[in-house]
Amino acid sequence: MKLVNQNPGIRERQLIQAIAARGVCAPMTEPFIRGGYLEVWFRCLQLSKKYTQNCRTGNFLSEGAFNTYRLFGSVEDFSLQQWWLERGCQSFGQSMTTLCVRSVVAHKKQVSYGINLDLYPDTSTELASQEFSFWVEQIRMLNAHGSLLSNAPLAWSIYKGRITPEAIKFHLDVLEAKETIIRNSPETRLWRIGEQMRLNPKAMTKTRDSKQERVDKHVAMGKTVSAIVRKSQALVDNACEGIFPKF
Repeated sequence: MKLVNQNPGIRERQLIQAIAARGVCAPMTEPFIRGGYLEVWFRCLQLSKKYTQNCRTGNFLSEGAFNTYRLFGSVEDFSLQQWWLERGCQSFGQSMTTLCVRSVVAHKKQVSYGINLDLYPDTSTELASQEFSFWVEQIRMLNAHGSLLSNAPLAWSIYKGRITPEAIKFHLDVLEAKETIIRNSPETRLWRIGEQMRLNPKAMTKTRDSKQERVDKHVAMGKTVSAIVRKSQALVDNACEGIFPKF
């Protein structure tokens, strides 16, 4: 069971008041999607050549791939802000609620969960009931099949998985940098990319290194870059197939 902490920004009074008054809009909510799982999920799909091709042709070979398209639509040539305003808020905006989920704890000796949450004072009983039912359903879905966010996409604002958004961002940054460098200079060796990004401090060459030491460090750095890129590509490929986040 995942411990979940809702983004503190969502608790900001102005946004919560707007949600309680049913007056929330996409421009108001856009800042609160940054830095979390939804942003890096979006980036994974942008970096997926297969997803781009699927969207262009309308040919989705798996249910997971099609469900991902139904949620995100085409992300080609969209900034995160543009996508959120045009489609993202419609698909995922329901996850911004006046109820702030603090934690979810699985009871070991019982088939049940303990949910700790905060309630905004001005939230009506009707809205609180709707939001609580919504989160109960999302938590059930989230923990039914391996605790992946793709099992309950609308739980993005409270989700906390083993792979953090920061780790995903790092891997995507390396993959994107590698693709950009290789596209502009196809002869570039992987170890040079690793040195530019300082991906393995122990494999950074020094002026006093012998020729053999340099060769050994280049090999080690190349392996480091290769391993990161391999995991990054798996992350992107899985996201395209509706499995996220998973290396």
